[in-house]
Amino acid sequence: MSSVASHVAVEPKEADFDEGLENPEARRWLLLLGVPFIIGGALFGVAIGTDHMWMMIPAAIFGPGAMILGFTYLALTHDGNLVEG
Repeated sequence: MSSVASHVAVEPKEADFDEGLENPEARRWLLLLGVPFIIGGALFGVAIGTDHMWMMIPAAIFGPGAMILGFTYLALTHDGNLVEG
């Protein structure tokens, strides 16, 4: 049996971007999407734990609602949208 894949070693290329949270773009995305996730989860936990179902309203607004707005803002202002020329 023969393989169609080449047996030539391929060296990985150096990344064009900073990796990790040193990148300001990554910190911006983490902040604007992570905070609503934590707040929404905490409010959801409070609503379930205390049996006050009216707490689901702020959980929905400050959780998924804020994440949708944050993701839309981030997508529109992302550095990849810049035109070079």
